[in-house]
Amino acid sequence: MRLKQVSLAAAISVVAGLTTAAVGLTGPLARADGANTLPLSHYAHLVVDGAHQHLFFSQGAGTPGIVVTDLSGDPVATVDGEQGADGLALSADGRTLYAALTDGDAIAVIDTATLTETARVDTGTDSAPVSVAVAGGKVWYSYTDADGKGTVGSLDPADPAPTAQPAMPHWSAAPLLSTGGGVLAVQGAQSYMTLVATYDVSSGTPSPKADMGLGGNATGPVKVTADGTKVLVPQSASVYVYSTADLSSATPRGYYTGGVNSSPDAVAVDSDGTIALGAPSGSGAGAYVYAAGQTAENHFTFPAGTVAPDGLAWGTDGRTLYAVTGGNGSYHLDVLGDAKLTDTELSLNSPSPYAIPTQRFTVNGTVGGHGFVPAGATLKVTRDGIGLPDATVGPDGTFAITDTRQDEGGYSYEVSYAGDATHRPATTSLTVWVSRIGTTIPYPEFSSVAPHKVAFTGTVMTDLSRGPFAQGTAVQVTRTNEDTHESTRLPDAPLDPATGDFAVTDDPGTAGQFTYSLSFEGDATHQPGANDISTVISPYAPQLTLKAPASAPRGAALSFNARLGDGPYGSGETVTVTRTDAAHTTTPVTWKAPVAADGTITVKDTPSTGGANTYTVDYAGDGGHRAATASATVQVSRATTSLTVAADASTYAYSATATVTAHLGTTYNGRTVSLWATPAGGKKTLVKTGTVDSRGNLRATYKLTRSTTFTASYAGDHRYAPATATRAVSGQVKVAQALSGYYTSAKYSGTTYRVYHRKTRPTVTTTVSPNKSGQCVKFQAQRYYSGAWHTLNTSGCFTLGAKSAVSSKLSLSNAVGQKFRVRSEYVRGSKGTTNVSTWGGWQYLTVRT
Repeated sequence: MRLKQVSLAAAISVVAGLTTAAVGLTGPLARADGANTLPLSHYAHLVVDGAHQHLFFSQGAGTPGIVVTDLSGDPVATVDGEQGADGLALSADGRTLYAALTDGDAIAVIDTATLTETARVDTGTDSAPVSVAVAGGKVWYSYTDADGKGTVGSLDPADPAPTAQPAMPHWSAAPLLSTGGGVLAVQGAQSYMTLVATYDVSSGTPSPKADMGLGGNATGPVKVTADGTKVLVPQSASVYVYSTADLSSATPRGYYTGGVNSSPDAVAVDSDGTIALGAPSGSGAGAYVYAAGQTAENHFTFPAGTVAPDGLAWGTDGRTLYAVTGGNGSYHLDVLGDAKLTDTELSLNSPSPYAIPTQRFTVNGTVGGHGFVPAGATLKVTRDGIGLPDATVGPDGTFAITDTRQDEGGYSYEVSYAGDATHRPATTSLTVWVSRIGTTIPYPEFSSVAPHKVAFTGTVMTDLSRGPFAQGTAVQVTRTNEDTHESTRLPDAPLDPATGDFAVTDDPGTAGQFTYSLSFEGDATHQPGANDISTVISPYAPQLTLKAPASAPRGAALSFNARLGDGPYGSGETVTVTRTDAAHTTTPVTWKAPVAADGTITVKDTPSTGGANTYTVDYAGDGGHRAATASATVQVSRATTSLTVAADASTYAYSATATVTAHLGTTYNGRTVSLWATPAGGKKTLVKTGTVDSRGNLRATYKLTRSTTFTASYAGDHRYAPATATRAVSGQVKVAQALSGYYTSAKYSGTTYRVYHRKTRPTVTTTVSPNKSGQCVKFQAQRYYSGAWHTLNTSGCFTLGAKSAVSSKLSLSNAVGQKFRVRSEYVRGSKGTTNVSTWGGWQYLTVRT
């Protein structure tokens, strides 16, 4: 059973056929094609005939002919009568196409010029040949022998009669064949293992080289390289490389297609050793091209879908890759004309640190791409469209452009590489901004701030850290008395040319607050810079520090110290102490405390209210000291209380109303509780706030559309600490389901059934609320017999569309007079955190003639 957009009729008919009824489910299919559509009902293999500019497509068992198109995929002809054509191979001279006819028990011989069958070689009744290959002057084919085992035969093109190869082992089914460099690889399978045997067939007679099992099932046909030295085996998310001599690991070890669950199932090897891989699914879907190593030169994705199994082939021109994409009866051809041509990586870096007027600067760049370094190549360079000297690429792929600009501004530099035999041309550009070096004057370092005197040193800093500056450069200094607003120009402070350092000393002759304005005018290469420095010259502004503890017990004596700096202090000086707590928010408790001569203060108190108690000490100042204040918060202990939250159910239907109850234990003077709801993936919102009842309960109702966490919170009171509690409940989705395509309705035992003609395919449409676009819905079909309902099948995941809906078709056979019912289930995925999985109701139907 396939999981998505694939009919389930075949799987279900096996079960229902035992009771003369069959039901199947088919999902919607959408496509946005950008490639040439192929006239194929199925796809098996592709062969490129470069001499006649044709492509041959076989379609596998159950199909009547071989489709021929031109190299663009436009139809040319169909070679009819080729029953179940599967494996294809061209003769060495390209004049003959050999086709394994699975349904015809024969090898067809087709003239590639006239596109007609010229001969047919019978391989035996029920031989069902599958694969065909040309090497060593023979045509090798795989088929089913009389004993029911798979084996290999050969025929001579000059005398086409089938010849068995008894020296070759038998496989559980007809194996797949691949040739290259005179080596034939035979691919079989058994549980959890890929069987590979290699033979030297260059003489026309097979000579065994190696035969062993390789761990893991192959995800596609194995391929032999053109030189016959390696065999490529697609397994899991990689294609592994083995030596044809002994099937030991070869170099490179393998090729990773870059995506989870990619399972490559198409391999194409060109005559120059270039390898193309096709990954049908997963994050790495598409085609990969490898040249010399394990890193893909190119990765292609396709608008028509992913690569079909064995859907890659190289053209004979040494450059074109043909890719068959799609599936399920809709196939397309993508022609990659420059599959081996890779991008050139060309980059430019801004000058470091940046370009400065009148000074030479350098723009560095690199050329590369998958190990590509065109050492010695020349690059065309322009500045604002004006040609500059060419740049030369160094051995490490780097190059440099040097230039000088006199004026500030932006200049556009463009660099072009003409390309080469394997890399595309490339052009890149960069705007270089030429500007003067920015300057700043940070806050200086004061060496002395005494009454009536000040001294400090500073530095004119630049974006390049320091200097150099021209000899004689200076900083202009102006002093402003903030009390009188009088400004005085002071002597300039010379800069040290190397470091940009300067020094200022001044005696304003009075106390107070002063601002020193420092200004650098700039020069040809430096921008101006300035800073205003404020300082206070006596009286002192003492520092007041408190050493209060972080916590204290409620109702116990508390004592801690505070200290005023810049002593001594006169006898009798005091500070005001204020305590603010939950019981005294607007009317704090206030008292006085003495200041010792060395500035020490002792704060004593007995806090009666729990929680944050903030102590503020205020000093009013005196003739030699400014006022000062400081605060400290002490967390006074509070008792704990119990808080719980409960809901009347653990899971709720979509839009159902939950009743939520918060229960609060013993408290002192606060009985208010808040209830919050946090829907999965949503914001926390307030449901209700209120005082609990006499039993300590607060109830609220809330309508759920998704899984929700309820939170109860208690803010605490004077003696009991805050508390929170949570309760999580699950929310279901709304699953709406409808049948269409019926011609009437009928009731059986009180149940309404939709009635369908036997040739009508009913449509089941499921819509999920809220929108679950991109997530999973499963369908389940049941039939009524023997007095009970019996499940016929439960499908895999169907992806909901943009409107959170998906439709499926029911395939009905041998169902006249039978009763059926179908329902759907939303299945929460690993990322579906908002709602839980939910079944919808049953839809009933019956079939009449």
